[in-house]
Amino acid sequence: MGHSQRLLDYLEELREAVREAVAPLDEAQLNTQPRGLVNTPGVLLRHLAGSEREWIHRLVGGDAYRRDRAAEFDPATPVRKDAALAELEAVARRTREILRALPDTALDEEVVTTRAGRTMEVSKHYAILHTLAHYAYHHGQLRMHVKLIRGS
Repeated sequence: MGHSQRLLDYLEELREAVREAVAPLDEAQLNTQPRGLVNTPGVLLRHLAGSEREWIHRLVGGDAYRRDRAAEFDPATPVRKDAALAELEAVARRTREILRALPDTALDEEVVTTRAGRTMEVSKHYAILHTLAHYAYHHGQLRMHVKLIRGS
C-alpha cells in the first residue's frame, strides 16, 4: 500500500468520525447555533465538503471547481441533514477516485492556491495533509457543538 492510500485511509477515518459526531442531531439541531459560537453543525458540514472539493478535487485531482466559501458559511440557508450527509459521501467518492489513482511520485508536485488572500504554491502532499488537519479540527468543533446543543 502506498502513501497516498494510507492518507486516504486516515481521511476515511476522520470523515466517519464527523458523521458519527452529528449522528445524534436531528435537522433542527443541525441548524442550531450554540450560544457563543459562530457556526451551526450544518454549516460546518457544508464547509467540510467545499473545502475537500477545493483542496483534494481541484488541487490534487485537477478538477474544475470554483468555490463559494462565503455561501458555505451562510447561516440563513438551512442545511438538510440527509442532503449534507449525501453530499459528504459524494465528495468522498470523488476523493477516493483521485487518491487511489495518485501515484506516490505525484505527491511532491506543486499546485497553486490562494489562502488568506495570498497566492502560494503547495505540494499535493500538503493539500492532502491540510484536508486531514481540517477534518480533525472541525471534528472537534462538531463534538463540542453536539454537547452544547444536546446539553450533555
